[in-house]
Amino acid sequence: MLSIIICSANPDLLSEVSRNIDETVGIPYEIVAIDNRVNPKGICEVYNRGAANSKYDYLCFVHEDVKFATSNWGAKLVEALRRPEIGLVGIAGAAHKPKIMSGWGAEGLRERFVKINLVQHFKREQREPIHQYFNTEGESLARVVVVDGVFLASRKSVILEIPFDEAYLRGFHGYDIDISLAIGEKYQVAVLLDIRLEHFSEGSLDAEWVASSWKVHEKWAHKLPKTVVPITKRERINCEKRTYRHIIRILKENGAYGLAWKVLHRGELMQLNKLTYLKMYYSYAKGYLGSFRRT
Repeated sequence: MLSIIICSANPDLLSEVSRNIDETVGIPYEIVAIDNRVNPKGICEVYNRGAANSKYDYLCFVHEDVKFATSNWGAKLVEALRRPEIGLVGIAGAAHKPKIMSGWGAEGLRERFVKINLVQHFKREQREPIHQYFNTEGESLARVVVVDGVFLASRKSVILEIPFDEAYLRGFHGYDIDISLAIGEKYQVAVLLDIRLEHFSEGSLDAEWVASSWKVHEKWAHKLPKTVVPITKRERINCEKRTYRHIIRILKENGAYGLAWKVLHRGELMQLNKLTYLKMYYSYAKGYLGSFRRT
Protein backbone atom coordinates (compact mmCIF):
# COMPACT_ATOMS: atom_id res chain seq x y z
CA MET A 1 0.00 0.00 0.00
CA LEU A 2 2.80 2.45 0.92
CA SER A 3 6.31 2.63 -0.54
CA ILE A 4 8.70 4.52 1.73
CA ILE A 5 11.66 5.89 -0.21
CA ILE A 6 14.85 6.80 1.64
CA CYS A 7 18.07 8.30 0.29
CA SER A 8 20.54 6.65 2.67
CA ALA A 9 24.06 7.62 3.67
CA ASN A 10 24.21 5.99 7.12
CA PRO A 11 23.38 2.28 7.59
CA ASP A 12 22.85 2.70 11.35
CA LEU A 13 20.29 5.47 10.88
CA LEU A 14 18.58 3.46 8.16
CA SER A 15 18.33 0.46 10.47
CA GLU A 16 16.84 2.57 13.26
CA VAL A 17 14.25 4.30 11.10
CA SER A 18 13.33 1.00 9.41
CA ARG A 19 12.62 -0.55 12.81
CA ASN A 20 10.60 2.50 13.86
CA ILE A 21 8.56 2.42 10.65
CA ASP A 22 7.78 -1.27 11.12
CA GLU A 23 6.51 -0.55 14.65
CA THR A 24 4.36 2.46 13.74
CA VAL A 25 3.22 2.50 10.11
CA GLY A 26 0.25 0.16 10.66
CA ILE A 27 -0.37 -0.82 7.00
CA PRO A 28 1.35 -2.97 4.35
CA TYR A 29 4.51 -1.20 3.23
CA GLU A 30 7.90 -1.53 1.65
CA ILE A 31 11.08 0.44 2.21
CA VAL A 32 12.92 1.45 -0.96
CA ALA A 33 16.29 2.42 0.47
CA ILE A 34 18.89 3.67 -2.00
CA ASP A 35 22.48 3.59 -0.74
CA ASN A 36 23.93 6.93 -1.79
CA ARG A 37 27.35 6.63 -0.18
CA VAL A 38 29.34 5.53 -3.22
CA ASN A 39 29.14 7.74 -6.33
CA PRO A 40 26.40 9.82 -4.71
CA LYS A 41 23.60 11.28 -6.81
CA GLY A 42 21.45 14.32 -6.14
CA ILE A 43 18.38 13.70 -4.05
CA CYS A 44 16.03 14.46 -6.96
CA GLU A 45 17.60 11.69 -9.04
CA VAL A 46 17.55 9.29 -6.10
CA TYR A 47 13.90 10.01 -5.34
CA ASN A 48 12.87 9.59 -8.98
CA ARG A 49 14.67 6.25 -9.12
CA GLY A 50 13.00 5.17 -5.90
CA ALA A 51 9.58 6.12 -7.25
CA ALA A 52 10.21 4.18 -10.47
CA ASN A 53 11.27 1.09 -8.48
CA SER A 54 8.39 1.22 -5.98
CA LYS A 55 5.57 -1.33 -6.08
CA TYR A 56 2.78 0.54 -4.27
CA ASP A 57 0.45 3.34 -5.37
CA TYR A 58 1.32 5.68 -2.48
CA LEU A 59 4.81 7.06 -1.92
CA CYS A 60 6.50 8.60 1.11
CA PHE A 61 9.92 10.26 0.71
CA VAL A 62 11.53 10.69 4.11
CA HIS A 63 14.94 11.42 5.60
CA GLU A 64 16.63 8.62 7.51
CA ASP A 65 17.37 10.67 10.66
CA VAL A 66 13.74 10.71 11.83
CA LYS A 67 11.40 8.86 14.17
CA PHE A 68 7.65 8.53 13.77
CA ALA A 69 5.85 9.29 17.04
CA THR A 70 2.31 8.49 15.82
CA SER A 71 0.85 4.98 15.69
CA ASN A 72 -0.84 3.86 12.49
CA TRP A 73 0.44 6.93 10.66
CA GLY A 74 0.43 5.10 7.34
CA ALA A 75 -3.37 4.78 7.32
CA LYS A 76 -3.75 8.47 8.12
CA LEU A 77 -1.43 9.36 5.26
CA VAL A 78 -3.11 7.12 2.70
CA GLU A 79 -6.52 8.50 3.67
CA ALA A 80 -5.28 12.01 2.83
CA LEU A 81 -3.61 10.92 -0.41
CA ARG A 82 -6.79 9.21 -1.62
CA ARG A 83 -8.37 12.62 -2.06
CA PRO A 84 -7.98 13.29 -5.81
CA GLU A 85 -7.41 17.04 -5.38
CA ILE A 86 -4.41 16.42 -3.09
CA GLY A 87 -1.09 15.99 -4.89
CA LEU A 88 1.52 16.43 -2.16
CA VAL A 89 1.47 16.03 1.62
CA GLY A 90 4.05 17.08 4.21
CA ILE A 91 4.27 17.43 7.98
CA ALA A 92 5.54 21.02 7.87
CA GLY A 93 4.69 23.81 5.45
CA ALA A 94 3.52 27.35 4.89
CA ALA A 95 0.37 28.78 3.29
CA HIS A 96 2.31 31.72 1.80
CA LYS A 97 5.49 31.67 -0.26
CA PRO A 98 6.97 35.15 -0.69
CA LYS A 99 8.54 36.23 -3.95
CA ILE A 100 11.87 36.86 -2.25
CA MET A 101 14.37 34.01 -1.90
CA SER A 102 13.56 31.97 1.21
CA GLY A 103 13.19 28.54 2.71
CA TRP A 104 9.77 26.94 3.09
CA GLY A 105 8.90 28.88 6.26
CA ALA A 106 7.00 32.16 6.07
CA GLU A 107 9.15 34.52 8.16
CA GLY A 108 7.05 36.91 10.23
CA LEU A 109 3.81 35.02 9.53
CA ARG A 110 4.02 32.07 11.91
CA GLU A 111 0.66 32.41 13.68
CA ARG A 112 -1.75 31.79 10.85
CA PHE A 113 0.38 30.71 7.93
CA VAL A 114 2.73 28.00 9.22
CA LYS A 115 1.41 24.46 9.68
CA ILE A 116 3.69 21.98 11.44
CA ASN A 117 3.78 19.01 13.81
CA LEU A 118 7.47 18.27 14.28
CA VAL A 119 9.81 17.63 17.21
CA GLN A 120 13.12 19.25 16.25
CA HIS A 121 16.30 17.90 17.83
CA PHE A 122 19.61 19.74 17.65
CA LYS A 123 22.79 17.98 16.58
CA ARG A 124 25.15 20.97 16.45
CA GLU A 125 23.90 22.81 19.54
CA GLN A 126 23.39 21.91 23.19
CA ARG A 127 19.65 22.53 23.19
CA GLU A 128 16.60 20.61 24.31
CA PRO A 129 14.28 19.33 21.56
CA ILE A 130 11.44 21.65 20.58
CA HIS A 131 7.98 20.40 19.67
CA GLN A 132 6.82 22.75 16.93
CA TYR A 133 3.05 22.57 16.58
CA PHE A 134 1.28 25.38 14.74
CA ASN A 135 -2.34 24.73 13.85
CA THR A 136 -4.39 27.82 14.63
CA GLU A 137 -7.43 26.57 12.72
CA GLY A 138 -7.48 23.15 14.42
CA GLU A 139 -7.26 21.33 11.10
CA SER A 140 -6.33 17.74 10.37
CA LEU A 141 -5.27 18.48 6.80
CA ALA A 142 -4.25 22.09 6.11
CA ARG A 143 -3.71 23.47 2.65
CA VAL A 144 -0.32 25.15 2.08
CA VAL A 145 1.88 26.36 -0.77
CA VAL A 146 5.18 24.67 0.12
CA VAL A 147 6.26 21.85 2.43
CA ASP A 148 9.52 20.88 4.10
CA GLY A 149 11.55 18.12 2.46
CA VAL A 150 12.05 16.05 5.61
CA PHE A 151 8.79 14.26 4.75
CA LEU A 152 7.03 14.35 1.37
CA ALA A 153 4.21 12.06 0.28
CA SER A 154 2.24 11.66 -2.91
CA ARG A 155 0.55 9.18 -5.20
CA LYS A 156 2.90 7.34 -7.52
CA SER A 157 0.87 8.53 -10.50
CA VAL A 158 1.47 12.16 -9.51
CA ILE A 159 5.24 11.74 -9.15
CA LEU A 160 5.49 9.93 -12.49
CA GLU A 161 3.52 12.80 -14.04
CA ILE A 162 5.44 15.55 -12.21
CA PRO A 163 8.83 14.12 -11.16
CA PHE A 164 11.55 15.79 -9.12
CA ASP A 165 13.60 18.05 -11.40
CA GLU A 166 16.85 16.08 -11.39
CA ALA A 167 18.20 17.86 -14.47
CA TYR A 168 17.97 21.28 -12.80
CA LEU A 169 18.67 20.43 -9.15
CA ARG A 170 21.64 18.08 -8.73
CA GLY A 171 22.34 18.52 -5.02
CA PHE A 172 20.40 18.11 -1.78
CA HIS A 173 18.65 21.45 -1.38
CA GLY A 174 15.76 23.31 -2.94
CA TYR A 175 13.94 20.18 -4.08
CA ASP A 176 11.12 20.59 -1.55
CA ILE A 177 10.09 24.09 -2.66
CA ASP A 178 10.53 23.10 -6.30
CA ILE A 179 8.35 19.98 -6.14
CA SER A 180 5.77 21.82 -4.02
CA LEU A 181 5.39 24.57 -6.61
CA ALA A 182 5.44 22.11 -9.52
CA ILE A 183 2.76 19.81 -8.11
CA GLY A 184 0.86 22.86 -6.84
CA GLU A 185 0.33 23.96 -10.44
CA LYS A 186 -2.20 21.11 -10.86
CA TYR A 187 -3.00 19.73 -7.40
CA GLN A 188 -3.35 20.96 -3.84
CA VAL A 189 -0.42 20.78 -1.42
CA ALA A 190 -1.22 20.10 2.24
CA VAL A 191 0.22 19.44 5.70
CA LEU A 192 -1.14 16.45 7.62
CA LEU A 193 -1.18 17.55 11.24
CA ASP A 194 -2.23 14.18 12.67
CA ILE A 195 1.28 12.77 12.20
CA ARG A 196 4.05 13.81 14.58
CA LEU A 197 7.61 13.32 13.42
CA GLU A 198 10.89 13.71 15.29
CA HIS A 199 13.82 15.05 13.28
CA PHE A 200 17.32 14.58 14.66
CA SER A 201 19.22 17.22 12.66
CA GLU A 202 18.63 20.89 11.89
CA GLY A 203 19.60 20.90 8.24
CA SER A 204 22.42 22.99 6.81
CA LEU A 205 22.02 26.46 5.29
CA ASP A 206 25.39 26.28 3.57
CA ALA A 207 26.77 27.54 0.26
CA GLU A 208 25.05 24.70 -1.59
CA TRP A 209 21.72 25.72 -0.04
CA VAL A 210 22.29 29.32 -1.20
CA ALA A 211 23.09 28.23 -4.78
CA SER A 212 20.17 25.80 -5.00
CA SER A 213 17.71 28.22 -3.45
CA TRP A 214 18.71 30.95 -5.90
CA LYS A 215 18.17 28.54 -8.81
CA VAL A 216 14.73 27.55 -7.55
CA HIS A 217 13.68 31.18 -7.19
CA GLU A 218 14.96 32.01 -10.67
CA LYS A 219 12.85 29.15 -12.03
CA TRP A 220 9.65 30.15 -10.22
CA ALA A 221 10.00 33.95 -10.18
CA HIS A 222 7.10 34.33 -12.61
CA LYS A 223 4.77 32.41 -10.26
CA LEU A 224 5.65 34.04 -6.94
CA PRO A 225 4.42 35.20 -4.53
CA LYS A 226 1.81 32.51 -3.99
CA THR A 227 -0.67 32.12 -1.15
CA VAL A 228 -3.68 29.91 -0.43
CA VAL A 229 -5.19 31.91 2.43
CA PRO A 230 -6.21 35.58 2.69
CA ILE A 231 -3.20 37.82 3.29
CA THR A 232 -3.01 41.58 3.78
CA LYS A 233 -0.54 43.91 2.12
CA ARG A 234 0.98 44.64 5.53
CA GLU A 235 1.55 40.91 6.09
CA ARG A 236 3.19 40.54 2.70
CA ILE A 237 5.51 43.49 3.43
CA ASN A 238 6.42 42.08 6.83
CA CYS A 239 7.14 38.66 5.36
CA GLU A 240 9.40 40.07 2.64
CA LYS A 241 11.23 42.32 5.12
CA ARG A 242 11.76 39.63 7.77
CA THR A 243 12.77 37.09 5.16
CA TYR A 244 15.34 39.44 3.64
CA ARG A 245 16.94 40.10 7.01
CA HIS A 246 17.14 36.34 7.59
CA ILE A 247 18.62 35.70 4.14
CA ILE A 248 21.26 38.44 4.57
CA ARG A 249 22.62 36.60 7.63
CA ILE A 250 22.81 33.34 5.67
CA LEU A 251 24.58 35.03 2.76
CA LYS A 252 27.13 36.63 5.10
CA GLU A 253 27.87 33.30 6.77
CA ASN A 254 28.52 31.70 3.39
CA GLY A 255 30.61 34.47 1.85
CA ALA A 256 27.86 35.25 -0.65
CA TYR A 257 26.89 38.74 0.49
CA GLY A 258 27.27 40.04 -3.06
CA LEU A 259 24.08 38.17 -3.91
CA ALA A 260 22.08 40.21 -1.38
CA TRP A 261 21.30 43.01 -3.84
CA LYS A 262 19.96 40.54 -6.42
CA VAL A 263 17.84 38.86 -3.76
CA LEU A 264 16.31 42.19 -2.71
CA HIS A 265 15.73 43.23 -6.32
CA ARG A 266 14.01 39.92 -7.13
CA GLY A 267 11.54 40.34 -4.26
CA GLU A 268 8.39 42.47 -4.30
CA LEU A 269 9.21 45.07 -1.65
CA MET A 270 9.76 47.77 -4.28
CA GLN A 271 6.22 47.25 -5.53
CA LEU A 272 4.68 46.87 -2.07
CA ASN A 273 6.34 49.71 -0.15
CA LYS A 274 9.17 51.84 -1.53
CA LEU A 275 10.16 53.20 1.87
CA THR A 276 10.64 49.70 3.30
CA TYR A 277 12.53 48.71 0.16
CA LEU A 278 14.89 51.67 0.57
CA LYS A 279 15.48 50.78 4.22
CA MET A 280 16.41 47.24 3.23
CA TYR A 281 18.64 48.61 0.46
CA TYR A 282 20.37 50.88 2.98
CA SER A 283 20.89 47.89 5.27
CA TYR A 284 22.41 45.93 2.38
CA ALA A 285 24.66 48.84 1.30
CA LYS A 286 25.85 49.44 4.85
CA GLY A 287 26.82 45.81 5.22
CA TYR A 288 28.46 45.71 1.80
CA LEU A 289 30.64 48.78 2.51
CA GLY A 290 31.45 47.44 5.95
CA SER A 291 32.85 44.27 4.38
CA PHE A 292 35.40 46.41 2.48
CA ARG A 293 36.46 48.24 5.65
CA ARG A 294 37.15 44.93 7.40
CA THR A 295 39.38 43.65 4.59
